[in-house]
Amino acid sequence: TTRLDGLAKGPTAYVGRVDTPPVTHRLYRGDPQAPREAVAPGALTILTGPPMAMNEPEQARRLKLARWLVRPDNPLTPRVIANRLWHYHFGTGIVETPNDFGFNGSRPSHPKLIDWLASQLIAHEYRLKPLHRAIVLSAVYRQSTKFNTTAHKLDASNRLLWRRSPQRLEAEALRDTLLAVSGKLNTERGGPGFEDVTMADNNGTTYYEPIDKEDERFYRRTVYRFWPRGNRSALLDTFDCPDPSAAAPRRAVTTTPLQALSLLNNSFVLNLSEHFAARIQREVKNNEGAQVDRAYQLAYQRSPCLLYTSPSPRDGLLSRMPSS
Repeated sequence: TTRLDGLAKGPTAYVGRVDTPPVTHRLYRGDPQAPREAVAPGALTILTGPPMAMNEPEQARRLKLARWLVRPDNPLTPRVIANRLWHYHFGTGIVETPNDFGFNGSRPSHPKLIDWLASQLIAHEYRLKPLHRAIVLSAVYRQSTKFNTTAHKLDASNRLLWRRSPQRLEAEALRDTLLAVSGKLNTERGGPGFEDVTMADNNGTTYYEPIDKEDERFYRRTVYRFWPRGNRSALLDTFDCPDPSAAAPRRAVTTTPLQALSLLNNSFVLNLSEHFAARIQREVKNNEGAQVDRAYQLAYQRSPCLLYTSPSPRDGLLSRMPSS
């Protein structure tokens, strides 16, 4: 950022003002108008939280809480973090309920594995990159999705990881892929996000209207999109993009006719389809065979594989179908 007073550009720090919290009282029968004796900050007795004094400053409270969460004798924090990383890579965590490791949560499918991952997280001082690397380089992550009838009879949900479970692209990644394939992805990094809506105030209520036009600002990665609570993206919403105003431990994954219809009729998709066609035309000119090959390379990262059958004795036509 540039200093307004004309001084040299320097680093910027975003800081908050920390005030001393007010004294908390026990409320008689929960009535805020009937305070009783003052109580010191702390955690539930069953959790044996960090001891705090009555007049403990806010910054000291936060520091004690952070140290309590990552103390060596607390195995829960690294287990939860490791489980979430596994969940993001495989679609399902070793513990299926990422927000609940208690009695109401599911039991881990591989208890020793989650403990080992947690120990590696501690050994690397809670840095996530080494754990990501260990997971993606493992044999279980690099398995194919090949189906096995015998294994399916024993473990239909693939909890024992006998194959790679197919995963659909998330809504944000789907939008980014459409932009990348069409050649319109704006790879600008950092800075303010883009707003593909207009905002109007009506007696204190903000109304949002989507903007549907050609603009390079709107072609940035979805992570930079401004998410107004009063307006959802039709395309992203159709592909199960969660509501940003509510926290959810796991994303819903649905398959509905609206998804196919969105890819056929959504104005954003149709616009990028035209850019995709123009890109192919621009890169390989009017050679139809080369156009098909380039389209497959961009969309599927492979060349088209055609399975030829013998000519039909009735019509002499050569049938072709793309391989799966």
